[in-house]
Amino acid sequence: MSLKDRIDGVEQRIGEACRRSGRKRGDVLLVAVSKKFPLDMILEARRLGLQDFGENYAQELRDKQKEAGDGAVRWHFIGALQRNKVKYVVGKADLVHAVDNMALVAELDKRAAAAATRVRALVEINGGEDSKNGIRGSGLREFLEGASGFRNVLLEGLMMMPPYFEDPEMSRPWFSGLREMRDKVSGEFPGIQELSMGMSNDFEVAIEEGATILRVGSAVFGPRPK
Repeated sequence: MSLKDRIDGVEQRIGEACRRSGRKRGDVLLVAVSKKFPLDMILEARRLGLQDFGENYAQELRDKQKEAGDGAVRWHFIGALQRNKVKYVVGKADLVHAVDNMALVAELDKRAAAAATRVRALVEINGGEDSKNGIRGSGLREFLEGASGFRNVLLEGLMMMPPYFEDPEMSRPWFSGLREMRDKVSGEFPGIQELSMGMSNDFEVAIEEGATILRVGSAVFGPRPK
């Protein structure tokens, strides 16, 4: 299957899920997860209409962004970000998807201030697995309150990676739970609107439960290079 065929298929699935749930296609942003794929494949996807691409490794994002040139595509950093790698991401990623501790917020703020920019970011919520990153939902309000003191980091929503299930319906409680969590805090923190959830195997269910950002890799690009 060609790259165009895969992109067209994903777009069709997104459109159908939006219609089922009474949403507009423009309400949902598709981020093509491009880690380990070559830049020429990313640029071909850009020519085919995609604009947003997600990288998991800070140095890979830095190198691809530099080679592609400013403004060629919109980059998202979607992996776990270590404090000593923040310098590779600030000013290069349009959105950081997985902020989960105050030390990282402080480092992002410091680097953003030095670069005279601001960092848009999402708070990663733990999907219930001890081995995964993310803050517990019970600590979200306290985290948002603490992060609000940093002027150069704009927290705009929540992100989650639930456990993997063969049956995408099994992910639904995690997606609806994240939406309810967002709704619970958005009155006090009105900037918290985005929901980054849903991947290749379950993004239709995520759309039905209110996802505003999808992170889709293999369904767009095919099998990932080793």
